[in-house]
Amino acid sequence: MNPKVMTHSKNITKEKNSRGFSLGELREANVSVNRANSLGIILDFRRGTVREGNVNLLKDLVNKNIETKKQRKVDAQKQAKEVKENVKPEKVKKKLSLKKVSSKKEESKAKEVKTEKSKKESTKKKTTEVKTEAKELETKKPAAKKSAPKKEKAKKE
Repeated sequence: MNPKVMTHSKNITKEKNSRGFSLGELREANVSVNRANSLGIILDFRRGTVREGNVNLLKDLVNKNIETKKQRKVDAQKQAKEVKENVKPEKVKKKLSLKKVSSKKEESKAKEVKTEKSKKESTKKKTTEVKTEAKELETKKPAAKKSAPKKEKAKKE
């Protein structure tokens, strides 16, 4: 991961590890400074050279990061599916057991509703018969009583 730098001393050139990548190398690899910081890539602002080996190293680091992110997403999706599959059978079992219990309750409620309806219908029939008889009696009796006193009052005056 360490970038390389060429050093010169006493007519001998050596390749050494440097502190970080230069800004020119970041530009060549099409990596922004913010992206480099987020990836943990160390920058050396004092360096001005651009080495092709360092640029290739940067490109490889960025590509590996992209691949690992994709792999993490795929793994997370797989885990989510597994969790959903494990949870679904339990919920389905619970729902089925609840449906069985609720269906039994519904059947008993339906029977109760039927008996209540039949009771209500029988009471309705009885009340309607009583009401019709009462109306017939009311209409016949008061008509005869009301007409007689009025005529008497008119005659007396």
